[in-house]
Amino acid sequence: MIPIIDISPLVSKDTRQDSVISEIRNACETIGFFYVIGHGISRDVQAKIFSTAREFFALPESIKRSVDVAKSRCFRGYVPFALTGPNVPKRMLEAFQMMLDLGPDDPDVATRNIMYGANQWPEDKPKMREILEAYYKEMEKLSNHLLSSFAHALGEDPVFFSVYYQKPLTQLRLLHYPYVDSGNLEDQRGVEVHTDTGAFTILMQDETGGLEIQTRDGAWLDAPTVEDAFIINVGDMMQWWTADRFISTPHRVTNRSGHSRYSVPFFVNPDRNAVITRLGSDPEDASAIFDVGAHVEKAYVDAWPRDPAGVG
Repeated sequence: MIPIIDISPLVSKDTRQDSVISEIRNACETIGFFYVIGHGISRDVQAKIFSTAREFFALPESIKRSVDVAKSRCFRGYVPFALTGPNVPKRMLEAFQMMLDLGPDDPDVATRNIMYGANQWPEDKPKMREILEAYYKEMEKLSNHLLSSFAHALGEDPVFFSVYYQKPLTQLRLLHYPYVDSGNLEDQRGVEVHTDTGAFTILMQDETGGLEIQTRDGAWLDAPTVEDAFIINVGDMMQWWTADRFISTPHRVTNRSGHSRYSVPFFVNPDRNAVITRLGSDPEDASAIFDVGAHVEKAYVDAWPRDPAGVG
């Protein structure tokens, strides 16, 4: 079973935090997945995100393509359905993605850094931008609570992780998995078996479900929707960072529902210039040093073709 953890003591900073942190530690060390409730994010905010996703993906292809990710030098915008290429695995989904928008005066934006720039937004859809930017801020708050809890769980200072999140490469995605009635399971496999490349992920999925995780003995376990809960999973970067104490677990998505599935992952990655050291390692050991920017850039370049001179 995937544990359900009430994190309200973290949000309110009351005296029950030790018990919650113990639950989080156990989940991260044994299964790499857990649900959180008591997170403080309103049902209204959650509902608006799903309605926004449904509205966007129902737009004509020409409007969605006007903000195609291929037009952005910094990986923001619309990812077409079943996009594939030399380094792009075919996934039976379409997506919209945004990241931190620092404005044109930020030094990394001004020098056209590959990871920083403007988000793309479809014309005449101001509410979409407003809703997604508000949700992004809510996810930042939740991720900060979790980063502090992870540090506590590892016996580190509460700000151990947060100092690496000043201009983070966090990414918010809207995902749409259309149901494909072909009789071919591969056409219903929205995302292949994989682990997340970053630190950790905060996922909100609709009532359709379809997420499956692989236990350490190789069995597959459903991760159904739990009312008013987010799913948290450890990524590869966090497993490396914690010297394998926290585990990054393989998972996949299959849509057998007969209708569309929507989900909203928030990928929590540190700053581009962050250089992290594997816990417990000799800081002089080059193999214990990890360049976050190079790691995330490679993952994104491999995943999404783009125009290096694009609008982002």
